[in-house]
Amino acid sequence: MTGLLAQVPNKLLGGAIVGVVLLAILTLVLAWHGLRRVFDLPRVPKPRAMYVVLIGSWLALVTVCSAAIGAIALLRDYRHVDRPTQLAEVRCAVADLDRLELELRPSSATPERYNLAGDACIVWVKQVELRPGLGGLGLRALSRIEGIGPVVRPATNPDWLTPQPQRARRLVDLFVRHTTTVPVAVPLDPRARLVLVSSPTGPTLQPSPI
Repeated sequence: MTGLLAQVPNKLLGGAIVGVVLLAILTLVLAWHGLRRVFDLPRVPKPRAMYVVLIGSWLALVTVCSAAIGAIALLRDYRHVDRPTQLAEVRCAVADLDRLELELRPSSATPERYNLAGDACIVWVKQVELRPGLGGLGLRALSRIEGIGPVVRPATNPDWLTPQPQRARRLVDLFVRHTTTVPVAVPLDPRARLVLVSSPTGPTLQPSPI
């Protein structure tokens, strides 16, 4: 949970909190007016335009809060990559005849090792571009290591909250603008430990500073 909050921009977190508070207040106001009408309690008649504005504002707040909370939830699986950000250290070495081993060291996580068939170590990186409105709140792009060769890495979020390269009219499309999965070939060298870095322009491999 601490790691998740560390990734959330202050503007986005503050905007989500303010939006939820305003939504709660507006919901109570609408519920109060609805109950007074249902039970025919004495009240000062209000113009119809006021209710149209209140309901429109409520729907707008629901949309904005849903997008902000959904984007925050994505950070359980993705890294915030508005600027170049390290996803993991990677190393590709020969494991056996026609077999390779790819070692993956995500930031602050247990190293992962994958035994792969073939002559190349391929890391699949998913790049997610968010809606422009979230960019104003400090979150434009996300990235995660989606798979190693044919192996798909597990995700924390449910499938319906998982961005897909092809639109399927999902709720996640409310705040995700574009998704693409990029293959990155890791050079075969047991002594070379490389850093997989991602940014809004895509993933790259860089020499490890250590």
